[in-house]
Amino acid sequence: MGSVKKNAVLEAGRRLFLEQGILQTSMEQIAEAVPVSKMTIYNYYQSKEGLLDHVVDSLIEDSWALYREVMDKAKDPLEALTVFYEEQDRFALRVTQQFITDLVKFPDQMEKLLSFNREKIIPEFEMMIFKGQQIGQIRKDISPHLLVAFLTFIKEFTARSEWYNGLGSLSAVSEQLMIILYHGILEKDINHHSNSNDEGTK
Repeated sequence: MGSVKKNAVLEAGRRLFLEQGILQTSMEQIAEAVPVSKMTIYNYYQSKEGLLDHVVDSLIEDSWALYREVMDKAKDPLEALTVFYEEQDRFALRVTQQFITDLVKFPDQMEKLLSFNREKIIPEFEMMIFKGQQIGQIRKDISPHLLVAFLTFIKEFTARSEWYNGLGSLSAVSEQLMIILYHGILEKDINHHSNSNDEGTK
């Protein structure tokens, strides 16, 4: 019975931490949401930070499972990239800006999340891009390392909702970002023209 209750506490903690932030969530609120006594939570997790540690573990676990699911289903790197882009809300696991802002105040847990990204997700992504280059889907003259850094930057930048103001609907903006990412901004003939002009001036 204990493990069912313990799990219920973890779920309630995770939901409230993500919905309203870590600092704004009290152990009383978590206890009421389950419901269990506050004492029971302390027996399971010792402290708010102890509970948060397990919440971060569960986020990492879910994130990795989702990631593997897409990688295993996609028939090639380009399909995987497209799924990651089109369904980025699903991969965010409802992690809010408030949660991340508060997490900074818990350096051990923040580091755990960052090192998961650094040591597991990013190398996997770079490998996927490298494979895409090997099979001729992605340009070979772009470093996988740089491309992942660029994608991360775009993802973090577009997560700020105020950035969209006046740019049109979310789906239209997403679609245009995809076009820029997949096709660049130059017309196909531009390179061809500039090459022939060079030859003319030689």
